[in-house]
Amino acid sequence: MYDVSILTISPELKRSDFNVMLNLLSPEKRERIKKFHFFQDARNCLLGDVLSRVEICRVTGLNNRQLDFSVNGYGKPVLINIPHIYFNISHAGNYVACVIADKPVGIDIEVIKPIDLKLSERFFTIDEVAYIRTGEATQRFYEIWTKKESHVKWEGKGLHKPLSSFSVFDTMACHQPTYHSVINNDECICHVCAMKKEAPSIRVIDVTSLVRSASLVHYQP
Repeated sequence: MYDVSILTISPELKRSDFNVMLNLLSPEKRERIKKFHFFQDARNCLLGDVLSRVEICRVTGLNNRQLDFSVNGYGKPVLINIPHIYFNISHAGNYVACVIADKPVGIDIEVIKPIDLKLSERFFTIDEVAYIRTGEATQRFYEIWTKKESHVKWEGKGLHKPLSSFSVFDTMACHQPTYHSVINNDECICHVCAMKKEAPSIRVIDVTSLVRSASLVHYQP
């Protein structure tokens, strides 16, 4: 099992659907979402949680009420009652990405926008900086960034592991994971990281489909 779902937030999420889907979440997550100052931040956080629930229900046959979530010591979400199912979420702009697998996994999606390329000298290794400088710099910056972010999320340590402490080009390290490109175009880039050589299956859904699927997992007996 190695499935990636990309949610394109189009059409825009209606406030009525936002409020309905909010009831799918835990009380703690609902309160956290309500504290966001900007609707887009609240919307993306909500959609990421709902997308992961819908996808886990799809692959396990369970309904939303049966899912028991927590976080590890570094804050990475985990599924307590189904330990053989691993998932990860990322969102940026009008995209939300979710990966489900039977081994630890990480995912990161970023919208491509102008960036101070000097950041690469702070967060990237020497070989990664050299790679950026020998091609389309902005595109390559986000390629490396999403690989690195997916790596630390795969490892489950988040920002507790400095991005500059490893290279995505290191093929000699023991237990080196594989990076798979999910999206790589002029608008956004997305990579997943896992100890899997085969590429994940990828599906793209819109908000209407997610709202419909969310209603099914919510009311399923």
